[in-house]
Amino acid sequence: MLKDLEGTMNLTKTEKKIIDARLVGSSFSQLGEKEIKTTVDQIMLRVAAICGCALPNTEFFAKFISEEISKFILDFGYSNLTLEEILLAFRLNSYGGLKNTTGETITTVSFTGNSVNVDYIAKVLSNYMAIRNFLDRKLQNKIDGYEL
Repeated sequence: MLKDLEGTMNLTKTEKKIIDARLVGSSFSQLGEKEIKTTVDQIMLRVAAICGCALPNTEFFAKFISEEISKFILDFGYSNLTLEEILLAFRLNSYGGLKNTTGETITTVSFTGNSVNVDYIAKVLSNYMAIRNFLDRKLQNKIDGYEL
């Protein structure tokens, strides 16, 4: 249905990327325990590659970061995101120049800390969700018959 709506609307390049990312894979909440661990490993590695931060320097510490990332995504409103969406959020953050609903530029989140961490992930995902939620409202308006 998303792809059907996409063709009838004037969407930005970013909005099209969000729709494409939503259609790749399962949402975080639909994954099993083993899949969640693999997905969080992907998040940690790819976020480090995207933003240039270090990975945790011990397996012991990496395990705790992984568990906290998983709990954060599941418990704080991001469980409906797919892996591809989470990675897109970091790519868009690196790209910069994104606009919020009022047309103001969203501030790019600079990495802070020594390695991948929940705080950095939280800030980037928060910005992404603002854009995604606005897109959801646009799509809902189209479904409800309002012209865009």
